[in-house]
Amino acid sequence: MRTISQVVEGVISESPFLSEAMAEGVANNAKIARRIKPEVEKRLLEEVSEAAIAMALHRFSQTLEKRSSGDQFLKQIGDITVRSKLVEFVFLNSAELERVAEAMFRAAQKNPEAFVNFSRGLRETLLIVNGALEPALAQILKKEKHVRRGNLSAITMRLPEQSLGVPGLYYPILKAIAWEGISFVEVMSVDTEFSIIFEDKDVDRAFSVLKKITS
Repeated sequence: MRTISQVVEGVISESPFLSEAMAEGVANNAKIARRIKPEVEKRLLEEVSEAAIAMALHRFSQTLEKRSSGDQFLKQIGDITVRSKLVEFVFLNSAELERVAEAMFRAAQKNPEAFVNFSRGLRETLLIVNGALEPALAQILKKEKHVRRGNLSAITMRLPEQSLGVPGLYYPILKAIAWEGISFVEVMSVDTEFSIIFEDKDVDRAFSVLKKITS
């Protein structure tokens, strides 16, 4: 039979935010105990006092260490670039999508600064381009069933080479955005480039957050 301490440890370990707060020593055990009490009781199949949970939290916090993650590289992030007037298209996968890709790359070759992302998943394909490229794709798009989403912007960060392969590299970036209650549409990376796609209404707030944590 599992003990209160074992169950509490399991609940906290499944929550990165709570684990990090406790490791940093900024957690309020009483408030966390109140929050996780229903889940602890559900797993133990019996009532448990908040005081007992708080005590288990205190013991568990003594064993937690701050995990090494991408935080150490935040101040080393290079240029942060914002690209606006982007358009997203989502297609169901089909053999005909090769024509879409060909048309896109032909249009992009005429504009070296164009933003282009083409990603094929198991069932769907995603295409994100500058709005300026859309007219060049108009005819081919008419022949493919798709969902269009406009009014998008991308924030692209240049990550240091030595950060590649570090566990949790993107976590502090996405955490800062999440804590500010900002939603994003897509994330994508190419080697040391990490891009996040936002709706236009959110991009200014997101840029301010990212500048703050990387300055």
